[in-house]
Amino acid sequence: MKIAGLLAACAVLATWPMATAQAQAPAAPSADDARAQAIARYIAATKATLKHPLRDAATVERRSIEVGKRIDGSPIEIDLALPQPAGGKPLPIVLLLHGGLPDEASIRPKAWQVFRDWGTALAASGAAAVMFDHSLGVPRRRLDQALGETDAVLAWLAKEGPGRGLDTQRLAAVVFSAGGLFVPELLSDSRPLRVDRVAMFYPSTGVVPGSPTAAVTDAALTARMSLSAAAKRLASQRTRLLILRGGGDALPGLLKLLDETTADLLAADVAFELINVPGAPHNFDAATDSDAVRSAIERTLDFATRR
Repeated sequence: MKIAGLLAACAVLATWPMATAQAQAPAAPSADDARAQAIARYIAATKATLKHPLRDAATVERRSIEVGKRIDGSPIEIDLALPQPAGGKPLPIVLLLHGGLPDEASIRPKAWQVFRDWGTALAASGAAAVMFDHSLGVPRRRLDQALGETDAVLAWLAKEGPGRGLDTQRLAAVVFSAGGLFVPELLSDSRPLRVDRVAMFYPSTGVVPGSPTAAVTDAALTARMSLSAAAKRLASQRTRLLILRGGGDALPGLLKLLDETTADLLAADVAFELINVPGAPHNFDAATDSDAVRSAIERTLDFATRR
């Protein structure tokens, strides 16, 4: 892995903060030391667990299924988590969408423990959870490539879901961090299946001004990834949103943009619920074990599975 990519991955995760400079602090680490520290933080991120007891559920079946191909010909594989026994009724579906990672991050999110735990918790709550790796990337956002991969997953669900006991009329999404940039397009009428509700964890609700992504993103793409720009359409579609805000999120500009977006959603009369988790950092579902975090995760499980 390139050190720049590793450091970018750790910055995106923002769960294991780098030491801050202090008076009489030790000399800056060498390039080799910085690389080792970045790798350690990255590996720790991939092993972090969901801070909710349902991650240990024993009555869940997990399947890995190839559902399509990427533009480079490599397979698109989903991790499908199902409750056992299923109970006989068609299962609601919950799509999990991770944030953007640099290409150098070789352990992709589908293999991260926290996303496996989310699948387990959702299945234990009575839903079919679908996790896959997409190519959104960072800092340059490959939105259309990632949407194409998402459409392949949705098309497979539309075709194969009913025969597997899945209710394609009840499709929710849970998005994380830069996965929020998908939401305006994910909720458009052009998708193979209609997503009617979305839970957003510490989300990017658009391109943050002054960010590295802003420097390489044109105005048209920025508008397509803006939740504020889509607010009136979401109101007319009666889309339901659940926004989980980490009150201690330190990603530069994220909270300011999120708060501006919620004001725009209110002005457009969008049906949404906002939960602020006081003091919680970015990635708080994997970083902070507290009653408030468990409560936020529990609310999301109820919201996504329509309990």
